Amino acid sequence: MKKSIITLLVLGLFCFASVAAAANNPFDDVPANHWAYGAVNQLVKAGIIVGNNGAFQGDNTLTRYEIAQIVAKAISRGDKASAENKALINKLATEFSYELKTLGVRVKTLEDKVGPLKIDGWFKYRYENAETYSGFFAVKGYDTPTKVRNRNEIWVNIANQFDGTTRFEGSLQNELASDNLDSDGIGDSSIVVKKAFMAYQAGQVELSLGRFFPTIGKGTLMSTPLMDGGHIAFNNSELSMNLYAVHMSGQDVNYKFGDFQYNFSKDFNMSLAYSADKQKTYYDSAAVGFELKATPEIALTGEYGINRSDWAKSSSGEDNPYAYFVKAQYKGANPFVLGSTGVWVQYEKAVSGFDFYANASPNSWPTAYNWSAGSGGGSADNLKGFSYGIETTLATRMVFTATYNPLKSFDGQTSRKLITGQVWYLF
Repeated sequence: MKKSIITLLVLGLFCFASVAAAANNPFDDVPANHWAYGAVNQLVKAGIIVGNNGAFQGDNTLTRYEIAQIVAKAISRGDKASAENKALINKLATEFSYELKTLGVRVKTLEDKVGPLKIDGWFKYRYENAETYSGFFAVKGYDTPTKVRNRNEIWVNIANQFDGTTRFEGSLQNELASDNLDSDGIGDSSIVVKKAFMAYQAGQVELSLGRFFPTIGKGTLMSTPLMDGGHIAFNNSELSMNLYAVHMSGQDVNYKFGDFQYNFSKDFNMSLAYSADKQKTYYDSAAVGFELKATPEIALTGEYGINRSDWAKSSSGEDNPYAYFVKAQYKGANPFVLGSTGVWVQYEKAVSGFDFYANASPNSWPTAYNWSAGSGGGSADNLKGFSYGIETTLATRMVFTATYNPLKSFDGQTSRKLITGQVWYLF
């Protein structure tokens, strides 16, 4: 029964040769909306960071390791910084503490002082035009005609490094959609705690307890908030591992999932992920993925997964129900570089029943399914086709993104088209 999954796990473990985990992979790209870009830009303008290797590389997205190298240069020139810029350097050093340690940079503020409380986030306006589909999921409330929605969302991240070993991290969200307005036009919205956890660092091992918003692998198996439970992570500069045992209250389901990742270089990594619900009713899934920076301007990402649960096999009629995507991205939008732009194209395909609860990442699996229930959801279930996207920086901290997803159901008989337009303001 489990032969395919066992084979997949063995092959992945053979590729990696050993196991380790990371709260942050040093070769992950730092998201375009990360506050670190603005902080580094300020240090560049102040003359603390100089030279081509110490400044932004055009409008390219940087990895955590690359930014850590820049921060290391800033630390070495800290005596030339103003009080404001010294505080900014300390904030960067806290954020990229692990990567700095791998570089051999000793950051005293991390070891002897209480870290600063960090608050950042974004406001997002979103337009969406979605075509959902009929069938089993009608009973879950996702079977609706084509709808146009306008959504307003505020997302706030809070983080506090109490000392060199203990930290807190949390995220709050408030969203109001146009079709949720009350008769008075004000609407009914509430603040949702998307994640909130305490973490303890013991060497290269981190233990966390609370609520999580985890993404494992490249996003095909799991990228869902409101996961309450425990997390163990362990890492070094090449290998990473994350293991979760959680309960999803909204679904009332217990999960065990995790991933391994091996960094062959700063430009190439592979991942192995696994996810299962307690009874393996809907999920008994494994996936292998990769990320490749083919050139400084072109990045490729992909993942292939199978789900051997009873539901997936009965729903799809497949012995090995599968889902996969391949994405190519050219450049990207940096919120602190006016006019910086990126485009991407992706092909995705998933059998019916692969992702019963729509746990997949919306970044990896953009689809009309689950957008009708709430923005930010993805699904690797009963679909196939190409997706396209573009992003550009309109002003400092303001980014516009648009997607066109002319998808079909797996059998090609039903439209799953989705069109979105979003404006983000980062703070």
